[in-house]
Amino acid sequence: MTQVAATNLVEIAGLTDSGRLREMNEDHWAHQTLSSGELVMVADGMGGHRTGEIASSLATEALLLGMQELPGTPPETLPRAMQRSNFAVYQQSARRAESRGMGTTMTAVLIDGNAAVIGHVGDSRAYLVRGDTITQLTRDHSWVAEKVRQGLITEAEARDHKWRNVITNALGSRPQLRLDLFGIDLKDNDLMLLCSDGLSNMLTDQQMLELIRAEVSTPLEALSQKFVDAANEAGGPDNISVVLVKVKRAAPRRKQYPLPLLGRDPAPAVEELPMDSKHTFVYDPAMPVGITEPRRNQTWMLAVLLVLYVVLVGLLLNVRR
Repeated sequence: MTQVAATNLVEIAGLTDSGRLREMNEDHWAHQTLSSGELVMVADGMGGHRTGEIASSLATEALLLGMQELPGTPPETLPRAMQRSNFAVYQQSARRAESRGMGTTMTAVLIDGNAAVIGHVGDSRAYLVRGDTITQLTRDHSWVAEKVRQGLITEAEARDHKWRNVITNALGSRPQLRLDLFGIDLKDNDLMLLCSDGLSNMLTDQQMLELIRAEVSTPLEALSQKFVDAANEAGGPDNISVVLVKVKRAAPRRKQYPLPLLGRDPAPAVEELPMDSKHTFVYDPAMPVGITEPRRNQTWMLAVLLVLYVVLVGLLLNVRR
């Protein structure tokens, strides 16, 4: 069911759908009005039957609560709240054997007057539509996105790659969150689009822009339904979530603060992984690429050899005497 909210500054609509092939919807989206602005988010859970749904739901609830409780400006509160959300999912994963390995993507945007502060983990996306241009604001933390950034495969190849569902950074996969945090200045009539990969894998950026152009006078509620319908018509193999935020008036933000700049992508480069492409996986190496952790039997063998070496040296010294 589509939900709609409107103020004198923004209009917001969102919709989530299970798609044509999935029995369960592991996506969640949410909106909350805060003293610091309007918060919207999309989360796409992963980890197997039911655990993905739990991960995205738990992450969303924890983030909403954190943003209510934590003081400070959006660039201060959003990453702290997302870390709370991350740890809540991580604890749940560690607490129950059936929840091991669960995680979720999370793309959250706080609209504060003429500023948008964005926190991002995973391969859900945030776009900005300004005039006749659509811009992908977030960078996917996925195996194929890494290879595209390295120039090893093309965008077209990534879209159909058998390992396109391998995620390299997810909320809840480790105790400490790795986060992209950045901000952008907004203008009147800007449109922000948040979505899970159930939409972005089915429609190209150009197709999204053309749909928006064709429905320029359509209310956001109806437009979000058209996005979901288009993804389903393209096959709908995954859950689909879309959130639309129309900036009616970019008023000055409540408190002046510098917008954070996007730093180095925290998603690690990964090696070839022979994984089943039918499901989404989180690949989160404990060691940096190129560094291998010694196995326990190798460590014990080295210790035994060292002891034998010391004994042998001692025997040789005694013989010489």
